[in-house]
Amino acid sequence: MSVTKISALMLLAVTLTGCQVWRDDLDEKEPTAAVSEPGVVYVDYWDNIEGVSVSDLTSSPRYPDDPDETVPINSLDGPRDRGSQYGARVRGFIEPPLAGEYRFFISSDDQSEFYLSSNISEDNKELIAAVTGWSNVGEFDKYASQASGVIDLEADKRYYFEILFKERWSGDHFIVAWEGPGFARSTVPGSALHSWAPPSEIDDGTGLASGEAYNLGYRVGYLDGKEGLGFNPEYPPRDDDGDGIYDNWEVVHGLDPNNPDDARSDPDGDFLSASQEFFLGTEEGNPDTDGDGIPDGEEFAMELDPLDPADAQEDLDGDGYTNLQEYQAGTDIRSADDRPEEPETTFVSGFVGQYFNGTGFDELVYVRTDNTVDFDWGRSGAPESLPEDNFSVRWFSEFVPPHGSGARDYRFTVRTDDGARLYLDGDLVIDEWQGQSVTTFTHTASLAAGEPVAVTLEYFEGRYDAIIEMDVTDLAEGTSVNLTETFRAPDPTTTSSVDTDGDGIPDTWELANGTNAWVADGGEVLNDQEVTNLEAYASGLAPRTLEPAAGEPGVLPDEEEPATGEGSVLLTWTAPSTRVDGESISLSEIDSYIVRYGQQEGALDQQVEVDSADTSYQFSNLESGTWHFTVQVVDTSGLVSEPSEVVTHSVP
Repeated sequence: MSVTKISALMLLAVTLTGCQVWRDDLDEKEPTAAVSEPGVVYVDYWDNIEGVSVSDLTSSPRYPDDPDETVPINSLDGPRDRGSQYGARVRGFIEPPLAGEYRFFISSDDQSEFYLSSNISEDNKELIAAVTGWSNVGEFDKYASQASGVIDLEADKRYYFEILFKERWSGDHFIVAWEGPGFARSTVPGSALHSWAPPSEIDDGTGLASGEAYNLGYRVGYLDGKEGLGFNPEYPPRDDDGDGIYDNWEVVHGLDPNNPDDARSDPDGDFLSASQEFFLGTEEGNPDTDGDGIPDGEEFAMELDPLDPADAQEDLDGDGYTNLQEYQAGTDIRSADDRPEEPETTFVSGFVGQYFNGTGFDELVYVRTDNTVDFDWGRSGAPESLPEDNFSVRWFSEFVPPHGSGARDYRFTVRTDDGARLYLDGDLVIDEWQGQSVTTFTHTASLAAGEPVAVTLEYFEGRYDAIIEMDVTDLAEGTSVNLTETFRAPDPTTTSSVDTDGDGIPDTWELANGTNAWVADGGEVLNDQEVTNLEAYASGLAPRTLEPAAGEPGVLPDEEEPATGEGSVLLTWTAPSTRVDGESISLSEIDSYIVRYGQQEGALDQQVEVDSADTSYQFSNLESGTWHFTVQVVDTSGLVSEPSEVVTHSVP
């Protein structure tokens, strides 16, 4: 087995790349973004539509916005014998290969209508052929209405078309054929088709809407500049295989500019074809271009922007869950009634306090429930065997604002001797971490009725008096709230799967074993054996002492046996300790690593994502030849490092 090592990495703020969570239902959805694919159109089906006429379909309240199924086809010959009592619609663009006179023909069982526009605008469509009863497959002369008149069409210009079809029972089909300059009647082929997308403006004669043409020119120029390619004034941009994708883009993204079929391939598995990626501006080879945790194809189908990382944190339906949370749970981001299921948690009133020896949460002594934080220990030290001086406490809770509706201001008051820090929903709002005589600090926050706010209060005692008190005032009423009734914390004596900070360790285990339940600290090391909190949890060990922990051990995925033999490479690296500006970075700030690799040093077109807890990756079954590797770091804020230096290994 070969071993290749990559040295420590530095973080640099560039585009965001994050982890992906996959769903497998996109093949049932018609693309919803404004991207026209060459060689394919989509059939929308509406089931349980009774009747035999096209009007029975178009008068349905579910038409046209709520089809039951959408499938792609590669010519205007629809699927046969699908069933009974349904309607269908196909729309897109026809692009004639030659200028001249054309005629169109339609056959179907049962009724159908074929519309054609004088340009790419749907508004200009006209009915040019129809089946008023039914016909056999390929029977185009049963009714005079099945054939259009002679129509003059321009070469390489797109024309909007639409097929409406209604099936009652028994056999079902629809076919649209054409005849034109130099060819006899034949089914309209995929080479003349483009899927439907709403044009921004009327075709300017290039075959593209003017907005699309401008966008294409901009992206071609950006690509060439980014890759250091020579300027080529040719327009439309070079496309030798005629698949609608600029040749240079295909080369950069590992496709073949002489193979038109790869336009419909999906190398990175994000449910977008290469053609869609090109027109959207997303990256082929990166399934989550904006790195927001939602694959490009999922965002495309959900009508989010796969180039905008911010939309993952929005809440389109206002149900209290972000779009990312709903995607991960498989719920509808546009329905407030479809919400992720809440895991069950047992709460205790008040606070859970972690008590430590040392002023920096050094040695966990015990964990207990405190109804309030209202302590004046004087010089005798905290109870239960803590020393008189040099100890620290961290309290966790959730504050649930008790007012009835809307937002209201609450004042949080902390009286301390010595240091204190107060966090609300992860934001540090009081930061007085120093030795001092008894002093009072306040912070006012506007909070929504009934919406829990995560609260962390940290305290250390240095010398002499030990005092820490917290009070919350409802400023609208001018009264102190009852802390026991408005504060609650997960019960550390129970077991729950709830993981508020998403670090892989449940809240109850973190509270019971002295780690931070509200901060993702699974990658931190609190011992001298380099065992992370997450690894300690998985092993059932206390993260500081590596002795048996409170609560049940967790479960991590089984590690695979290292691959051996030909084609196996173990890539290892070390985690960075600083950013490019010299600022330190802790392990808890690292979200993941991205390993890019390939057999051309200038085009590392394959990648894997590695969890932050790992600093190696085992490749197996690599083909013979020379392979190149780089590693990038992704931090918890979504910043991605520049790639490490390329390392190379030859596989026999």
